[in-house]
Amino acid sequence: MTLPSLAAAGPVPEMPVDGDPLDERYWEMIKQQFAVPTNRVMMNAANLCPPPYGVAQKVEQTLTDLGQDVSFQFRDKFDVIRVTSLEKLSAYLGVSKDEVAITRNTSEGNNIIVNGFDLKAGDEVVLWDENHESNLISWEYRAKRLGFTVKKVTLPANPASKEEIIQQFQKAMTSRTRVLAFSHISNHNAIVLPARELCALARSKNILTHIDGAQSFGFMDLNLKELGCDSYTGSLHKWFMGPFETGVLYLRKELVDRLWPQIISAGWAESAKSVDARYGILGQRNEAMPAAIPEAVDFHLKIGKPVVEARVRELNRYLRAQLAAKVPNVQFTSPEALTANITFFNVPGKTSDQIYRELYSTYGIASAPMAGVRLSPNIYITMGDIDRVVDAVTRIARGA
Repeated sequence: MTLPSLAAAGPVPEMPVDGDPLDERYWEMIKQQFAVPTNRVMMNAANLCPPPYGVAQKVEQTLTDLGQDVSFQFRDKFDVIRVTSLEKLSAYLGVSKDEVAITRNTSEGNNIIVNGFDLKAGDEVVLWDENHESNLISWEYRAKRLGFTVKKVTLPANPASKEEIIQQFQKAMTSRTRVLAFSHISNHNAIVLPARELCALARSKNILTHIDGAQSFGFMDLNLKELGCDSYTGSLHKWFMGPFETGVLYLRKELVDRLWPQIISAGWAESAKSVDARYGILGQRNEAMPAAIPEAVDFHLKIGKPVVEARVRELNRYLRAQLAAKVPNVQFTSPEALTANITFFNVPGKTSDQIYRELYSTYGIASAPMAGVRLSPNIYITMGDIDRVVDAVTRIARGA
């Protein structure tokens, strides 16, 4: 089956330039900025998001242009576009342009950090055992090669407070700890770590901090300077709703010379002082993807970073409340007070895989099967969509 191109799909609804974010009609207009058909509900922002029309059309047009002219002369413009993308990304994160690199995803950024710092036998790296594999197993394999020690922090199933979380990490730190690396928000249980406090604690002990921001970038209203981390990674194709296969790496400028590059290709220079020039040189790449980053940033800023975060939190609270009220014996895997944008739940008598499959095959709802069903709504989801999802889960739970 041949799908119609976005460019040929007809006029795209105009992006609302004003409106009340407290009025559900505003979010109905935001939903119209996405090509998701009415028989689908995308509740898997923690994995992949649809891009808004402006981003998708920019990618499509750029690919079309490249197909017509792949000369060096034509492609010179992508150097300028990349600079614009870096400027917009860095401003969005509250850091300087020279502290940001464009990567392909969070995993790539994590591995640049994991394999970049000099570590030796006797050194320690402290991790959260709920980290994503690219920020967990990657450290363990490097430790096998170099002989440093990996210490993993296990939190209680239901931490009483963020202070209890901080205490667990503090207990793991010693005079030999060189790096603290953690997921800002766990993709396994949805718990949000107190990142600012953990970074301040680590800095007081001269420990470097690396944050995997796959589940916070594009959702949280972040300023990385205020957060206080030494490095941060994110995927633009998750909550940020940007072009597919694009990511961001932030590295504090004082550390730019302390990281060993993992890929060296044409155009790389040891004298380069920016993070992108030192760690973002990947050889030939699909230029259509980074070229659409400015459109993605502008989309977010038109709505407003604080408004995006508030809306996603509201959606998640409503989702959880409705599941609790309507799904018989529903069980949540983490306390509401420590979650923000993701909900994990189980239903007795049903496996997460069964629910995941039926949600999509019968109701057109995208989710994820893990240690519980994972639902992660983004701003293209309306309250009506949440009601539709809860009704589907209720029917599945009751065997209807």
